[in-house]
Amino acid sequence: MDKIRLRYAPSPTGFLHIGNTRTALMNYLFAKHYGGVFIVRIEDTDIERNVEGAIESQFDNMEWLGIGPDESFLNPNKLYGKYMQSKKFDVYDKKAHELIEKGYAYKCFCTPEELEKDREEQLARGIVAPQYNRKCLNLTLTEEHKNKPYNIRFKVPENKIIKINDVVRGDVEFNTKEIGDFVILKSNKIATYNFAVVIDDVDMAITHVVRGEEHISNTPRQCLIYEAFGWKEPKFCHLTLIVDETKKKLSKRSGNALFFISQYREQGYLPEALFNYIALLGWSPKVEQEIFSKEEFVKMFDEARFSKSPSTFDMVKMKWINSQWMKKLDDKQFVDFTKKFIDESKFNLSGKSDQWIEDVLLLFKKELEFGSQINEHLDIFFAKNATDDQTKQVLSEMSDYKEMILDLKKKLSSLKEFKEQEIKDVIKKLGEDFSKKGKDLFMPIRIFTTLSFHGPELAKTISLIGQEKVLLNIESLI
Repeated sequence: MDKIRLRYAPSPTGFLHIGNTRTALMNYLFAKHYGGVFIVRIEDTDIERNVEGAIESQFDNMEWLGIGPDESFLNPNKLYGKYMQSKKFDVYDKKAHELIEKGYAYKCFCTPEELEKDREEQLARGIVAPQYNRKCLNLTLTEEHKNKPYNIRFKVPENKIIKINDVVRGDVEFNTKEIGDFVILKSNKIATYNFAVVIDDVDMAITHVVRGEEHISNTPRQCLIYEAFGWKEPKFCHLTLIVDETKKKLSKRSGNALFFISQYREQGYLPEALFNYIALLGWSPKVEQEIFSKEEFVKMFDEARFSKSPSTFDMVKMKWINSQWMKKLDDKQFVDFTKKFIDESKFNLSGKSDQWIEDVLLLFKKELEFGSQINEHLDIFFAKNATDDQTKQVLSEMSDYKEMILDLKKKLSSLKEFKEQEIKDVIKKLGEDFSKKGKDLFMPIRIFTTLSFHGPELAKTISLIGQEKVLLNIESLI
């Protein structure tokens, strides 16, 4: 068996997002499971739509996720040609004219205006999918055509059944009567997608084409090109759609999820978690488990486990998986990671010791779903001496706590060591003196000392807020 070679072929018209990451990741897993090669090829012929920085961003985010390529224009293998389509215009031009010589393609001199007029006429006649009228198929070339611009069209055979055995869908058939003669090389000498992709896949000895289902309609055109050249087709695998909670294709307009990988990095998600979650979109393991490392995914990958149904992107599950990976970090890793996401324009850390910052962050290790979420928890250490209406509402529903709070203030102000154990002793003594326990004991203490009605370990939190601020908090509510 020849060495497995798979490719992810992004265009620089956009940045790495959930959809194309899933494509890249499945190509990566497929290749690595079989000891093959994972390739990144840039399809950059749509020059007008290319976005500055998109290529660099794709590579940067893929490396961050842990799916860096074995071959690309950054680390090419000279045996397989160029890894960017914009470097291969001469190759496509030569191959397109080769098809003309073989009788599989022809020059089309129709202007855009002529093509549009014919299209409108077909639509007016009720033809839902207009096709080229083959005006130039048997055209006798004369001197007047010598300097006229032309497209090169592939001559599609009539009523031919094209069959593929798709890894996900099984046997799929197409009839060429639904495909008009399509352009393979435009008048500006730029190859169209369906032509260039076949040339590239053959040049790079691609054995398996794993891509999204939106490409399945391109497959019969590509099969015709393979056949015309006498080339062996790769094995096709069309992954099902990723949809949002409304069952529409996931996009940057979907309201329930971040779309671009850079957004997850900025929010403080771990690469291992994104790899983990995206690998489960449209693919499932044999075991009832959801947290896997990259190495585990590579080992257990099985292309027979691709789903035939669309995958719903679930932001709640994404957060949960990330929280599980955050719990795997040791304390130092957690602190170093989370500290980067503190909004210092809101929370001034100057004057705070490294130990204090570490202790505060570790209070929330079991609660955080992603790094920047830490900013939702730090108010109790930095907020001014005021409380919100919700806290006041909770207080109004409680009774018989004022005397206990006055005693709390007295006991806390007299502490010479304002540390967790001493504060625990104070709380325990209050419970005994005022015959209170549970919520009746802890809720009033939490509200008056932290100006919040929920939070992490109470005694530790009080010690980290500090004696001076805690006493000011109590006074502001009394």
